[in-house]
Order: sequence, then structure tokens, then C-alpha cells
Amino acid sequence: MDKLGEYIRNKRKERGLSLRECARMCDISHSYLDSLEKGKDPRTNKPVSPTIDTLKKISKGLGVPINELLEAADIKTDPNHCPDEMEAIEECPPSDLDLEKILLESNVMFNGEPLDEEDKQDIIEFLKVAWKTIRKKKGRGV
Repeated sequence: MDKLGEYIRNKRKERGLSLRECARMCDISHSYLDSLEKGKDPRTNKPVSPTIDTLKKISKGLGVPINELLEAADIKTDPNHCPDEMEAIEECPPSDLDLEKILLESNVMFNGEPLDEEDKQDIIEFLKVAWKTIRKKKGRGV
């Protein structure tokens, strides 16, 4: 478990929240919250790197200062550029967006119905196959 995961788990347990309750309060999926707490994606065993938006959701959901989450996540803000960390975060342009990460972290709906984790995984697998097929047709390989 990394520093961020330990911080989130401790705050969640201090409040007597289950993983699902906390995830609902933070507006993220319980499986992603579990991955954050463990510090790695169980499918790939790679470290999990939450977005600033995700950290803002957790800050709001748990009622903890964003700067504590940023410190735990080892994300630096430049106090000379902007003394107010929240303002600095909101001014940060989004970095490269990862569609898979967006699907997994968000409460996504399709045709008016919420997608569960299995639905999200099915969509991700479909997109991977479709992407490979399109790239082959365009002659760009995989």
C-alpha cells in the first residue's frame, strides 16, 4: 500500500465507512477506490495514478483538505505560481486523458441505465478490438 492509499483507507475507517459507502460519497466506483487504497490496479499490477479531478472528489467526499491528498499522492503544486492550492489545481489543464481510466472511474450511463463494472470491462474490451481493427485497416499496425 502506498502513502495515498494508506491515507484514504485510514480516513475512510476513521469515519466508519465501508468501501462502497465511501466510494458513493466520493462519486467514484468502489473497485477504483479499492485500487487506490491498495496502490495498484489488480488487473495489471501497475501503480494507480489518480487524476486531480478524482482527488478533488475524494477530498469533497471524505471532507479532507485537498492539499493533504496531493501531498500523500506526491503531487507538487508551485506555491510561487499560485499560493492557493485549490486555485492552482483548477487552473491546471487536463493532461493526457485515458479513456479506460475515465470509464472505470466514472459513474457512466448508456441508454439511460448505469453501467456496472462488468459492463465497463465489456466496453473496454470491445473498444480495444475495434481500435486494433481500425488501425489495421488504416495501415498503422497495432
